[in-house]
Amino acid sequence: MTRLLRHGLNEARRALWLARRYWLESLLGLGFLLSLFGGLVFAVLKASGQSLDSGRADGLIAGFALWLFASGAAHSGTKEIVEETRQRTLEQLNLAPLSLGSLLGVRLVLGQAAGLLMLVLCLVLVGLLTHGRVQASPEVLGLALLGCPALAGLGYALAGFSLLVKRGELLMVAAYPVVIALVSLPAYPVSELAALPYALAAAAARQAALGTAMAPAIWGWVALNGVAYLGLGLLVWRRCLRQARQLGVLGHL
Repeated sequence: MTRLLRHGLNEARRALWLARRYWLESLLGLGFLLSLFGGLVFAVLKASGQSLDSGRADGLIAGFALWLFASGAAHSGTKEIVEETRQRTLEQLNLAPLSLGSLLGVRLVLGQAAGLLMLVLCLVLVGLLTHGRVQASPEVLGLALLGCPALAGLGYALAGFSLLVKRGELLMVAAYPVVIALVSLPAYPVSELAALPYALAAAAARQAALGTAMAPAIWGWVALNGVAYLGLGLLVWRRCLRQARQLGVLGHL
């Protein structure tokens, strides 16, 4: 546990150093996310002919914020694999004291923590735009956080597949519509759609942002969904990693 914590602190320092070293790219990335969020909101309002003050699009706008969070969390594993492959350092990471899967897990946790801060920022912005109708309440953030293991499972699975393909960027692009669908599904109240990864967490968080009180059972189903898909994602990761080593394609360009 001490070694894992030490590696986590080292990875956090590494991420902060890279953000400071490439501060322009960091600012551009933040600006891109905020402009993407604003552009999507504006496009939907224009296409539907609704106004922001009507309140009809509040749930959809909150869904955009959740999509940005879920998309970043689900794709962060693949992004790490692609980046390490590009820098020709993926094979060297196998010699680290921490296993490649554990190291990826540390980076996934740090990525989700940064994404959670971004989610808070987006929800605060939504609250200002909707005059307080949508709020970044502890219930919303709690549901988003409780669903993180399911997103980590998706991240592990996508990272595993990226070990076997030559262009991991294409895999990330192909997965974007999947994440959009998962976040936008009407999985609340609990239905068969709630069996999909993160669908119930996102749907419940959208409702909570509009002021709906959540039953205790919802929290249990979200937690169960997260544990199940985290385990499945780890299984896919290990099988893909084993196959990549057998085929000799680990870190290939």
